[in-house]
Amino acid sequence: MKKGLIIITKKIINFKKYLLIFLFFLSLDQFSKIIIRKLFSNNIKNHYIIIGDFFRITHTQNPGAVFGISFGSGIFNQILFIVISIIAICILIYLFQKNSHALAKFGFTLILSGAVGNIIDRIAIGTVTDFLDFDFPDFIIERWYIFNIADSCIVIGVIVLMIYYTFFEKSTKLGKISTRRYDEKTW
Repeated sequence: MKKGLIIITKKIINFKKYLLIFLFFLSLDQFSKIIIRKLFSNNIKNHYIIIGDFFRITHTQNPGAVFGISFGSGIFNQILFIVISIIAICILIYLFQKNSHALAKFGFTLILSGAVGNIIDRIAIGTVTDFLDFDFPDFIIERWYIFNIADSCIVIGVIVLMIYYTFFEKSTKLGKISTRRYDEKTW
């Protein structure tokens, strides 16, 4: 009985750790968007130069998705992207619960915090507040698309998952396969 209680306690503590990470990045995203909307609400200027032409804070309300993808009218986009986001969030929660590796859980947590951060904007104001504006020299496009902290969490979370699935999950599966083969030979 004591062993089962210890396992449950460890799972709760582990879940709380990821919940805190989720809440930290969600809060950082939401507070930054509130500050940007307030900063630019009565301002004629639409951007502030931070590091020359490389980095600016530029306020924009994005009715579409990543890279400005849009599927028609504003209300259609809003409903479509809310539905897609809810489905994605449900899938991410399922994958988070299914996976036990800390790196994968961290990646799913980052993606979830970004997805929830952007869906809050879509539901509350109908668009997503973007403000991070970078220009990478000699890149394919004139300026990179303006994004926010939630978008950054999603991208970093995807990169973390790519690292996990490329280097860690394969080695875990190969370890299990090689163990099985070894066991089969010994019998």
